[in-house]
Amino acid sequence: MDQNAPTIPTDDGRAVGSPRRDLLRASALAAAAVVGTGVALGAARPAAAEPPRRPGRIRVVDAPLSPLDREFGFDYTPGADNTDALQAVIDKAMSADGGQVVLPAGDIWVRGLSVDYRGFPTQNENGLPYGYAGPKITGAGMRQTRINQLPGSTADIVTVSGHVGDKAGPANNNKATGVTLADLQLQGTPGGGHGLYLRSLVNCEFRNLWIQRTGGSGIFRERATFVSGLDDEYSYANSWDRIKIVAPGRWGVEDSTKASIGGSMTNVEAISPTLGGFLLAPTNMTLLDCQAIGGTVGLQSVRNENRRSVNSGLTLINFRSEGSRGSHEILIEAGISHLIVNPNFFPTSGAHCLGVGLREEGPDFHVRNLTVVGGYFGVVTKYPEQLAVELGTDARSTRLIHPTLELNNGRVPTDLVVDRGYRSSIELPGDRTEDHRGFTSHHRAVAQVPAPESGVNEGWEEVAEGRWEKVAVFPGGRRVVIAS
Repeated sequence: MDQNAPTIPTDDGRAVGSPRRDLLRASALAAAAVVGTGVALGAARPAAAEPPRRPGRIRVVDAPLSPLDREFGFDYTPGADNTDALQAVIDKAMSADGGQVVLPAGDIWVRGLSVDYRGFPTQNENGLPYGYAGPKITGAGMRQTRINQLPGSTADIVTVSGHVGDKAGPANNNKATGVTLADLQLQGTPGGGHGLYLRSLVNCEFRNLWIQRTGGSGIFRERATFVSGLDDEYSYANSWDRIKIVAPGRWGVEDSTKASIGGSMTNVEAISPTLGGFLLAPTNMTLLDCQAIGGTVGLQSVRNENRRSVNSGLTLINFRSEGSRGSHEILIEAGISHLIVNPNFFPTSGAHCLGVGLREEGPDFHVRNLTVVGGYFGVVTKYPEQLAVELGTDARSTRLIHPTLELNNGRVPTDLVVDRGYRSSIELPGDRTEDHRGFTSHHRAVAQVPAPESGVNEGWEEVAEGRWEKVAVFPGGRRVVIAS
């Protein structure tokens, strides 16, 4: 080594360097300095571009720190295929304790990458080690590090998977565990696969990602094998946070629908999908502050193909759906005890707002005990037949609590609600709780609760000025005061 050559300090304070290394790092600089300009890696920079930055590098924590080109063969030529080089970095991190890959800003071109443990030895049938400790892969920022899929590629951009099929268990064993993918842009290509293909993983984190123009869905969650507990590709306790999915070729987020999948999503957006925003087969699935704009449907919750997998516990909080081109902004087709809190519907392309239990295919498709609390149902004037809520015959024990229904052209709230369900409770902001199938409450707006021909009615009646009692009325006219 030239003793007079400039050196570059490493993270632990050691100095390494050579004229060749400095030249290579200067080449890396050309790649990293074009963020946000649309200029390809290594191309001539416009005169107004920002000043050069310190070169980025790709490194693996707890592995020897050496120039990328020497160890992994990374090619900084604009548009060069760096699949093999980047995959080598990931492979090394998958086997390292504390494996961490840090990607520089700029454009990196690949066919497809994977954190895939299907080739690893299978783990114990019981007890430790509870899955494979996955690596942490991070970039310089959501739009700063761009993983671009090469034209003609058919693979998924990034695959994260544990063992599958009869090797997928038991429980947490043989799963990809604790993988982190963050601060990146995944740019697809026509004919390519999904942005993220996820299968047989637990406790993984995906955050601060921009996924754009994928050939398939932005995020595809697979659960193909369900063997009632022992060997099962379940994916639970995973999280998706601050993810923007733009113009995917299929769905923004798509479940395989073989068996139900859990997890949580926060600030996940699906913008202009070819099909729809979210296609979910959920169990204990929570979406907070998520939204879908465009596509055929904002969110569709479907029944699992495998009936042994329970479809239950979908929770939507502050979900926004706008501009769907299909029949409804949100469609709930099956499931038990789903909860929707403060939804926001802006059906500017003519879809109805909320549809529940419309399949009319019997018990397998019953939507049982769905509760909707509040929300804004912005029915648009130019669509006179548009509905705020449509309950079909498979809607069972649905409860809507004080939704805000936007009224237009003299239509009253009941014009905006169609109820063909069983034991629905619809508490409109005003004076009535309506049900056409066995449970009707009238409260604080009528002087008397009418006696039913069958079943039991209950509601409020004014017995003196300013004094109200809640009364249950039984067949034959017997009345019982249950609250006052």
